[in-house]
Amino acid sequence: MLALGLRLGLFQLSLGILGVLILGLLNRLLIQQSQVPAVLVGVAVGGQQLMGCTRVWFGHRSDRIPISRLRRTPFVISSTVAIALLFGVACQLVLRLANSMEASGGELNALLMGLLILAFIGIGTAIAAGGTAFSALIADRTTETERPRVLSVVWGMRLLGVLLGSVLVNQVFGSACAADASRTAVLAGLQRLSLVTLLLLGLGVVSVFGVERRTTGLMLTAGPVSPDVPQRLALPQLLWQLRTIPQAGRFLGVLCLFTFSMFLNDAVLEPYGAAVFGMSVCATTSLNVLIALGFFAGLGLSGFWLIERAGNIRTARVGAVLAALALLLMLWAGSGQSIPLLRTAVGLFGLSLGVCMNACLTLMFSFLQPGRTGFLLGVWGAGYAYSCGLVTISGGGLLTLLKAWKGGDLFAAYGGVFGLQMVCFLAAALMTRRLDVVGFRNTVKTRFADVMEMAVD
Repeated sequence: MLALGLRLGLFQLSLGILGVLILGLLNRLLIQQSQVPAVLVGVAVGGQQLMGCTRVWFGHRSDRIPISRLRRTPFVISSTVAIALLFGVACQLVLRLANSMEASGGELNALLMGLLILAFIGIGTAIAAGGTAFSALIADRTTETERPRVLSVVWGMRLLGVLLGSVLVNQVFGSACAADASRTAVLAGLQRLSLVTLLLLGLGVVSVFGVERRTTGLMLTAGPVSPDVPQRLALPQLLWQLRTIPQAGRFLGVLCLFTFSMFLNDAVLEPYGAAVFGMSVCATTSLNVLIALGFFAGLGLSGFWLIERAGNIRTARVGAVLAALALLLMLWAGSGQSIPLLRTAVGLFGLSLGVCMNACLTLMFSFLQPGRTGFLLGVWGAGYAYSCGLVTISGGGLLTLLKAWKGGDLFAAYGGVFGLQMVCFLAAALMTRRLDVVGFRNTVKTRFADVMEMAVD
């Protein structure tokens, strides 16, 4: 299973690299070097998250393919090709937009900006298609016992991709990374960056080529489910029936609340270190390294030990409590201006994120039903994507609002954000008490069987 996790993790490695290049590099180049209005850049980059709704459709389409054929691999490979090509197009559009604005004295070319937004929307759609099929492939190729370990390796590779993406930017840009780099050097570096499309393409194809089995053991041993059932049910029927299942709404609420809680402080942690502790840019950046190291440890701890012994629901609760404790320590460190305590708290928070992430992922894979794997993962994936989009908007906006409300008291404002985060974590932990995986599966099987009988009649 370790070999399978490393192999499949190459796809997540490519997405990690892509995230750094788009959310970090291209986002900064558009705003700083090209002076494109930040709101337009936000619309362009955020267009990826808006396409999360397409995950349901792509998941359902992959389910409709007979199990005697490849159901997931074509979607993953096609999306990889699309991502690589569209990223190359996006790089060229950013380059042309920069040259156009320089030539026109800062006037924005609406056509190029519109094409760039479409390119990012296309990338988001491709990620939705490939990501959903990729998750379904993991479900098809692993048992419930093996899955936590595979997921911990796969998501560890995602984080490794983020780290490699940062190194890749430095290597490709070279001297253009210097603070006083000329505009010409930066644009030349962007031109070279287009070659990264070949790397993204190669990683995506190698990760899944030959992995899928035409008739998976999981599908054959999971119960008397006809492979023709998903083909006879329309997507609106599936969504309507899922909507009437209370356990589906409860799990989606838990997943979204956990996601919101885990990423709420992404936009405020480094500013917290600078504003409250007076830390330098390099010092606050090092906090991300502590989170990354803790995250790796949390993934390993939960995937290879904790979930196996305590179960994924109890593990999610443990992660939530650890996260709330870490946030409380961050506030305590701020009240005493203790940087060592802050670093300890940040490391503990990274550990709790790894535990929570792996527990939530394995829970997501538990709330499935054979024959409808792609559809259900598409629904859960859409909830996760929109929660990530909401938290991206909420983090900085909430901090600004609290600053105004508290009359500029920085510690109180940051304390409000961390306090809300603690409440969300603990609320999510309490909500897990109402989750029932077995009940969900039985209800889904019964409700969808009723729809099947109506369709046949």
